Amino acid sequence: ALEQRVQEKVAEVERLGRVVFGPTFEVEVDSDLQIVSRTLDGRTVPYQSLSGGAKEQLGIVARLAVAALVDTQDSVPVLIDDALGFTDPQRLAKMCEVLDVAGTQGQVIVLTCVPQRYEGVECAHHIEVTP
Repeated sequence: ALEQRVQEKVAEVERLGRVVFGPTFEVEVDSDLQIVSRTLDGRTVPYQSLSGGAKEQLGIVARLAVAALVDTQDSVPVLIDDALGFTDPQRLAKMCEVLDVAGTQGQVIVLTCVPQRYEGVECAHHIEVTP
């Protein structure tokens, strides 16, 4: 049962992650369901050696993947708080695509003081909160 959960998480992380990182993206996940390494174009890098931006992107992709796996009927909402500040413009556009994909499967709530960062999320419903 644990091995099946690990494989399901890997498959979902890779499915979403390929939107951001490209078709050669792969991850290794340990028995605690933590990402151990990322592989791109045949080059494997330990998770701890990745840049802050790559770790943040992988973390969001992993959270979205787990939410999709928890309950495929009702889904689980995912809350993202002012993330992707270290993400370059090209990768940010790809992360917006991932949020669109995840938004079709469940609720993704993004809190931010920089709404321009998420302009690429086409299915977004914007609510402005003023002090």
